[in-house]
Amino acid sequence: MIIRVVLVGIEGAVNLGFIARTCVNFGVDELYIVKPVADLNEALRYAAKASDFLARARVVDDLSEALKDSDLVAATTAKGYSVGDVVRQAIPLRDFVEMISGRVNRLSVLFGRESTGLTREELSKADILVTIPANPEYPVLNVSQAVAIVLWELWNIRQLQASNIPPVANREDIEFILELINRISKKVLGVDEKVERLAEIWKKVLYRSRLSAYEARLITYWLRKIENKLEMK
Repeated sequence: MIIRVVLVGIEGAVNLGFIARTCVNFGVDELYIVKPVADLNEALRYAAKASDFLARARVVDDLSEALKDSDLVAATTAKGYSVGDVVRQAIPLRDFVEMISGRVNRLSVLFGRESTGLTREELSKADILVTIPANPEYPVLNVSQAVAIVLWELWNIRQLQASNIPPVANREDIEFILELINRISKKVLGVDEKVERLAEIWKKVLYRSRLSAYEARLITYWLRKIENKLEMK
């Protein structure tokens, strides 16, 4: 899924810089900025390693230009519901993400001004209205925070590989560990009901633990050493 972030009337250079960083953090493909108030050159100071991404952003005067070629346009709002208001009938972010998973090729997500958000006319250009559930006493998020939350949820359904998450042990690795544990248990305890019960417990524990591939290798090494020691006795 190709994701385009559309910022309408962004007012703060700090927010703009932080949003650019967040876009790079979560693999956003395109950034469009509609009639910005913020100084883009100043925003580059806050973009850190996303300065090149921000420099490539498309700056346009017309929201319709920023929405071209989109399969689906979602507008974000803190005020997601108003009785009798056909425009403000939003769905929660998590529901939205589940709804579009695997069904949209090009998604544009609109974010409004820090001070006033999106106008009714701008909201009407969206196909769907999305809101982030928050404390009803103060549900309004800073725009850079809202962007981060939305992009994090979208990142999860895109199934992109994160470099800061270790590879997970595969089923073959886990089953081999269970086989080693079972062999050791039989050598230590003999063949009885306890061995079978322990095998079932170990199976549940290992599959719940979500071992990394590296952790599985270390455990396998340790178990083999134990098995070898037992065979020498």
